[in-house]
Amino acid sequence: MSVDMMMVCNGRALVPATEHDYAIMRQTYRIGQVIKTETKRQADRSLQHHRLYFGGLIGLVKDYWEPQTGLVHPAEARTAASFCHYLQTRGIDLSAEQSQALQQDYLQRLTQKRAAKLINPVPASTAEIHRWIKIECGYFDVVRLPDGTIEKKAKSISFAKMTQAEFNEFYKAAFGVCWRFVLSRHFNNEVEAENAINRMLDMAA
Repeated sequence: MSVDMMMVCNGRALVPATEHDYAIMRQTYRIGQVIKTETKRQADRSLQHHRLYFGGLIGLVKDYWEPQTGLVHPAEARTAASFCHYLQTRGIDLSAEQSQALQQDYLQRLTQKRAAKLINPVPASTAEIHRWIKIECGYFDVVRLPDGTIEKKAKSISFAKMTQAEFNEFYKAAFGVCWRFVLSRHFNNEVEAENAINRMLDMAA
């Protein structure tokens, strides 16, 4: 079985580069197990920035993730906005604030109704949040399966697949997704969230 992990040489041994890699190692191998590895020298990219994503950004999202997050599809939110616009075209006078409040009330009720059907939802893992972020950022390929259904296959952000410039753009998009869906509910602004991400990375060091 082939397992992809990022390892760092500390002079005496190879150790997992990030919490994500550590989790893969713990799930795949038992303590004391003998394994054979194939090593490859990675491209010149910032390991610290890589850790900021896995240990900082994803770590913070895991801390603030709520079961209700994601229960309403973006298309449903757009439909709610379109309906409010339709009401205005039919002569129902709504201010921008009233329209926004009406949409939020509808989406909140819809979320609560769906959340009530969840029984002890399992918190998302680092790997699951990582895949969700990539899909929301548009970093995926569309695959047509034999039964005709379409599946989104997340792309790799490994050192071999992305330059530092490309990773910079990915991280910016990833932060935007995390801010929009999760972090904006818990921090007053993006600077506060970024400071919390950096603190998480400092604590993990």
